[in-house]
Amino acid sequence: MPSHTPLHWINLGIHIAFGTAALGLGLVAICSSKGGRLHTRSGKLFIYAYLIVVITATIGLLAFDFRSFLAVVTLLSFYDVFTGYRAVQLRGRRPQAVDRVASIVGALTPWLFIGIMHYLHQPWSPVLTWSILGGLVAISGYDLLRNILPLSWLRRVWVQEHLVKMMSAYIAITSAFAGTVFPRYMPWAAIVPSILGTAVSCGFLLAGPRAWKRSDQKVFVP
Repeated sequence: MPSHTPLHWINLGIHIAFGTAALGLGLVAICSSKGGRLHTRSGKLFIYAYLIVVITATIGLLAFDFRSFLAVVTLLSFYDVFTGYRAVQLRGRRPQAVDRVASIVGALTPWLFIGIMHYLHQPWSPVLTWSILGGLVAISGYDLLRNILPLSWLRRVWVQEHLVKMMSAYIAITSAFAGTVFPRYMPWAAIVPSILGTAVSCGFLLAGPRAWKRSDQKVFVP
């Protein structure tokens, strides 16, 4: 067992408890009817639990045990959860000031992170790091484009945007869980959940519109 301070164990315990809750709540939200009461409630609780996970992960990384893989997962997952929540808030409207600031920070953070890693000579896995940070650049880049994309497009795809971002957050926390529990099998322990989660996301995008049309009267409540 690693030698940790009591504060580290407390932070780790909170992180594990809320991480487990987020995994369960996210699964309920994924499997439940989109826009329904169960989906909405489990989604809200998922976001709350996820925020605690991100906060405790940040504390753990900065104060106790820095790991490059978990650092980039934390960056991506925080952005995914925030912008996935904002997609429901905006519902196809133009981004507001807070969204523009988040998009700019999201687009610049990967390059700053890589620069810091090189400067500090910290070990990191290029394949995992670039794939995760590449996802952050892609999502934040799209979010920046929302400032000029036609409003008709934004109104048509906001549900899909919410779905993709929240699924990306769930993939991130699942990959972090697998990578932490099965470190001997890295990077595949993190890659396999990413592949499976991406396949599920694609399935939702292909089959989802018909289901959403049947649920037009349901209201997504953030």
